[in-house]
Amino acid sequence: MTQRVAVVTGAGRGLGRAIARKLAAREYHVVAVDVAAEAADAVAGECGGTAVSGSVAEQDTWREVVDRAGRIDLLVNNAGVWEYTTLADTTAEQFHRVMGVNVLGTLLGTQACAPVIARQGGGAIVNLTSVVGHVVRPAFGIYPASKAAIVALTKQAALEYAAQGIRVNAVGPGMTRTEGTDGAFGATGDEEAALGRLVPLGRLGEPDDVADVVTFLASDDARYVSGQVLYVDGAVGEAAWRLLGAARARQ
Repeated sequence: MTQRVAVVTGAGRGLGRAIARKLAAREYHVVAVDVAAEAADAVAGECGGTAVSGSVAEQDTWREVVDRAGRIDLLVNNAGVWEYTTLADTTAEQFHRVMGVNVLGTLLGTQACAPVIARQGGGAIVNLTSVVGHVVRPAFGIYPASKAAIVALTKQAALEYAAQGIRVNAVGPGMTRTEGTDGAFGATGDEEAALGRLVPLGRLGEPDDVADVVTFLASDDARYVSGQVLYVDGAVGEAAWRLLGAARARQ
C-alpha cells in the first residue's frame, strides 16, 4: 500500500469521527478503531477505510490494528472515557477504567504503532488531552489527572521517538459539543449559547474545530513541531477572571 494510513482511536463518534472524516478527505486510508463494532464499521464505511473493534487498553486490539493496517503514517490517540465524581467518591474501578483507556491506551498505541511508522521513514502521533488537564475542574474524578498524564507522555514520547523521525504532539479541546457531552453545557440550545458567550471567542467548540488542528499537526506544515500541546478551547483556559466576573454578576 502506497496510500498514507492513519489510525484513529475512538473513531466511532464525536471528535474521533470528525478527525477520521478530515483525514479521509486528505486522502488517508483511515483505520477506525472503536470499542463499539457497529460504530467503527459505520465510520470506516463512510471513509472508505478499515474498521477494528476493541478496547485500546488491550494489547490484542493493537496487534489487530498493526496486522490490518499494513503501514502506518499517523496515529491519533483519541479514545477516552470519564467519570463525573469527586475525588472522595472515585472508586478504584473508576480509576482503573479512566486511566486504562486514556493513559494506558495511549501508551499501548504508541508502543505498537511507532515501530511501523518508523519503518516508513517517520510520521506523526497526535494525542488528545483536554483543557481540564491544564485548568482543573472539580468533580471530574480522575479524568483531569489522566489528561495531564497524556501531556507528560506526549512530551516524553516526542524526545524518545525523535531520532526515528516521529513527531509527537497533543491537542487539548475545551468545551466542545459532541454526543459524549450532550447536556453537559445546558439542557437547551439557549443555555448552551449563553455558556458559549462566556468563552472569549464567543461560542462552544465544534468537532471540526479540533479535527482541523489534528490534521495540521499531522501535516508537513507542522514538520518542525514536536512535543507541543495545542489547546483548542477558544481561550477559555486563560479566561479565569472573565468567567469569575460573569459568575459574580449572576449572584
